[in-house]
Amino acid sequence: MPNAALHQTAGDEAPGRVPLKKAAGSLRFRKKTPPTDAGNEIWLLTLTDVFMLLMVCFVLLFGLSLQKQKEIAAAPPAPAASAERAPQAVDTLEKELLAAAGRDVTVERRATHIVLTFPERILFDSGQAEVKGDAGPLLEQVAAVILSRPALTVAVHGHTDDRPIHSRRYASNWELSVDRATQVARALVGMGIEPTQLSIRGFGQDRPLTANDSDENRMKNRRVEIQFSLSPAGA
Repeated sequence: MPNAALHQTAGDEAPGRVPLKKAAGSLRFRKKTPPTDAGNEIWLLTLTDVFMLLMVCFVLLFGLSLQKQKEIAAAPPAPAASAERAPQAVDTLEKELLAAAGRDVTVERRATHIVLTFPERILFDSGQAEVKGDAGPLLEQVAAVILSRPALTVAVHGHTDDRPIHSRRYASNWELSVDRATQVARALVGMGIEPTQLSIRGFGQDRPLTANDSDENRMKNRRVEIQFSLSPAGA
């Protein structure tokens, strides 16, 4: 009997029927591995986005450049009056300086500069740098021209002849030429000229007007030059 019951219990399982434990195991979900080419698709999408952004940037830059060109083309041309006025301004300045200088002072145009040359005898005693009192009115007329043009640049240059100088005050012609230029500039400042408009240089005997081969020529070389330059704003 026991054997029969055992046989009957075993026979209760129908042929082809899966045991409960095995069936439960078959219901478990398994993780699917992604296809091997999924990473490549992600990189392709990223590169496509980058190319699209670059294309957009290029289009924007191209559009901006076209807009800039249109603005430049539509802008009115720069006035040529400033270039045309420059020679006229120099001409006017030259006329005013000629009227202010008098007969003993030379007025000369050099390129874009106008140079007033003051002989030594007008401004100084021989070997001295103190400006003579009777030179005051002449310098005042020159100062009036400068005061009417704030954009004017003025350079004061001192020159001597080649005769050596040995005095208690000046050890060389260069020192004498610097002091003379300084004193003329100081006189102009005292008449209201802004120091920022002035520059001072001394050349001694190094830039003669003519050869130092006679007393007459040496007298020509002993001089002070005032050089006037118009800036673009002044022109």
